[in-house]
Amino acid sequence: MVSEPAKSTGVTLPYEKQAMNGDDMPEGLEYPDQIMFLQLRMLYDQFKKGIINRDTAQKEKKQLLQEYQCYKFRDSMEKEWVEIIKLTELARADFRKNPSIETAERLVAIIEGRKAA
Repeated sequence: MVSEPAKSTGVTLPYEKQAMNGDDMPEGLEYPDQIMFLQLRMLYDQFKKGIINRDTAQKEKKQLLQEYQCYKFRDSMEKEWVEIIKLTELARADFRKNPSIETAERLVAIIEGRKAA
């Protein structure tokens, strides 16, 4: 059955069955998920048509998932960094105006997530 590559990787994305069935892309997916959906749909289609065998499909799906997970991790780190910049904006401005131990400690606490801005 076509679902075996999903089981072999141990990962099933919420839209994977839709990709497997050749369905339209679900609404509301973020860009990396749009790309992953299209890649999975193409991979499953190639497998169904016999262009690639099961071993190749499993290997390529595993590679796709690894790259997807790396991208998602980098994306989450970027979003976290943007949030830190936003949270520290006032504390950084305060430190520039009043460089003291107290303002530095407040800034460090915000960066470390110990205290809200």
